[in-house]
Amino acid sequence: MKKRLLALALLPALLLGGCAFDAGSLQLPFDLPWEQTDGGQEEGTLSICRLTPVDPGAAERADPDGSLTGWEVLLPPEDAPDELAAAIALFASPSRTEGLACALPQGVAVEDWSLERGLVTVRLSDGFLDADDMDRSAAALALTLTLCQLDGVDAVTVTAADQILFSGLVPEAALLLATDTDPYVRQLRLYFADGDDRRLISEYHSLTLDEDAAADRYVMEELLRGPNSAELRSAIPAGTELLSCQTEGGVCTVDLSEAFYTGRPDTAVGERLAIYSIVDSLTALPQVDSVQLLVEGQIVDRYVYRSLAQPIGRYEEAIGPVAGDRGELDVDLYLPLPGLDAVEPLPWRVSVGEHDSVPEAVLTALLTAAEPGYPALFSGSGTVGSVIAYGADCTVDLSESFFASLPAEHRAIAVRSMTASLTALDQVDSVFFTIGGLPALFDGVDWSGPWTA
Repeated sequence: MKKRLLALALLPALLLGGCAFDAGSLQLPFDLPWEQTDGGQEEGTLSICRLTPVDPGAAERADPDGSLTGWEVLLPPEDAPDELAAAIALFASPSRTEGLACALPQGVAVEDWSLERGLVTVRLSDGFLDADDMDRSAAALALTLTLCQLDGVDAVTVTAADQILFSGLVPEAALLLATDTDPYVRQLRLYFADGDDRRLISEYHSLTLDEDAAADRYVMEELLRGPNSAELRSAIPAGTELLSCQTEGGVCTVDLSEAFYTGRPDTAVGERLAIYSIVDSLTALPQVDSVQLLVEGQIVDRYVYRSLAQPIGRYEEAIGPVAGDRGELDVDLYLPLPGLDAVEPLPWRVSVGEHDSVPEAVLTALLTAAEPGYPALFSGSGTVGSVIAYGADCTVDLSESFFASLPAEHRAIAVRSMTASLTALDQVDSVFFTIGGLPALFDGVDWSGPWTA
């Protein structure tokens, strides 16, 4: 067993008491409770990272140093199938020590886990998505500290409801919240493409910096090296090499080899992932506000559809996962390309709770979408009166000023964008347009439809 790691110094806001553990869901051939040891860590025992209550007295009893985490040393039974199974079950079980509590939020259970090439992937019950972000972070870091003590475990990925919430966490992630840290150790948050090539998922990489080393260069080198998790992939074209990387005045200038351009993707979403994998990873550093991408020292006026001529800022819409537990849906919006001659789908999160129907939520998102590098075609256009679905037919009622706000040459692409975005939904096959409840006649052109994909 590896040397026990130092406990996290977590903020009180992270803390939740108790947890629910469903031993049956794990199908383990042994039962709780476990036997607790009297003294320090001994051969065959397991140390479990726990949280302490906010009560200062309890925290002091649990840990004389005042840390808001503590360790519980437990002895698993002899019939446990393996050390990893025992550690996960113990982590999810209620604490037996006064002043310590299970790090899982109330009602959350461990459903499954797997180990592959040093990466443990732990699937938690769907209720984990309902927990506060800080509480989820506390649980994930405590789980990582517990499991990474074991031989053969190097990193931890946490999922719930088929969503990757934390990818490739390593023990050094605790340094983000520790009170005393090594100034030359950094935990960097990098972004890689998910398995569906739709969104970027964060993964923590731990790096030790030399006195003269630059974090921005490390970020780029790690991005080009690729993710630790087998469930993620690099979004940067294969063969891309880093020529130079330097930050000045908040702008990080990254010069990449020709392969970044010649191997560029051929879709709008692939372009988004390639660009923002770099930009969002670098802007996670406090000294970087935007990123200027160069190829062989030259400015790229057009990559696939977007221009790289100017520094690019952070963009959260590219990052997943989508919070389905909070009413968000992951849909495709068909946005007009910069040339306003075609539309391309881009993944978009929409909140259905604010609207009467999914088609209404999708159309509202489309009319307010602000994708960097794309034209704001609908900016300043009139409003949508209603979106009503009758079976597979969807009727969109526009205001009288809607078409008037669009130049004549842009009206066809606007209708195409709305139609494609709505018919991409499973429940919509065709779209009809009306203006003030009447057939959509404008400047002698009948836009009523029906329009189909």
